[in-house]
Amino acid sequence: MAQTTLEKIHIPASIDELPKHPNIGFEKFVEAVGSGRLSPGTTLTQAQLCDFLDVSLSPLRESLVLLEEYGLIEIKQRSGITIINPELSFVRENYQFRILIEIEALRAFVANVPDGWLAAVRDRHKSVMAAIDKGKRDMEAIEAFVALDQFVHSSLVKALGNKSILSTHNRLQQNIRMVRAMQGTTAYENNLLEAGREHLELFERIEVGDLEGASRCLRRHFESSIYRAVVFP
Repeated sequence: MAQTTLEKIHIPASIDELPKHPNIGFEKFVEAVGSGRLSPGTTLTQAQLCDFLDVSLSPLRESLVLLEEYGLIEIKQRSGITIINPELSFVRENYQFRILIEIEALRAFVANVPDGWLAAVRDRHKSVMAAIDKGKRDMEAIEAFVALDQFVHSSLVKALGNKSILSTHNRLQQNIRMVRAMQGTTAYENNLLEAGREHLELFERIEVGDLEGASRCLRRHFESSIYRAVVFP
């Protein structure tokens, strides 16, 4: 039996299949905050955070350097480590960096779109968006869309053939994924559906080889994403 387009191109079905951060403590922190198990405003000692994240002290200290650099924690001597709600600047900086990377990557991607890629991602968008559009909080469908979103944007960056850039881009996506998960508003599903429709517009431009039009679509998508992240915190 011939393979279907979706079988030929593997699209991750959940966030569990997405690339992990090389620092295990950072990865676990993002997951804990994104899932709501660790809330902004919480203050813990290093020992308590080690237990909570199930990491030893040495990797935790490496994680704390990163987390403090990104403004996600505040470390006070004798008081402990306080979890900080990401500021607007954190969101903007991550998106701005992604725009620089993806607009350049789009040129290479449009010139060499993998066979069957457009059909595969269109099919998955339609099925996942239909599941989300049922009006109830279907976490399996939401996670499937989040994984699909990261797959789409990572596919663009992979066209550059630069592992260092791809690794950096994966981290940027992970940061934004955490902020989105922290929103937890009733508008979250609508935000995902809007993002999905923007993707579909982008695919139309890519399909006809319209680099200029695709670039405009991608920029509008990022502008809308920043707006959604700011207006629906």
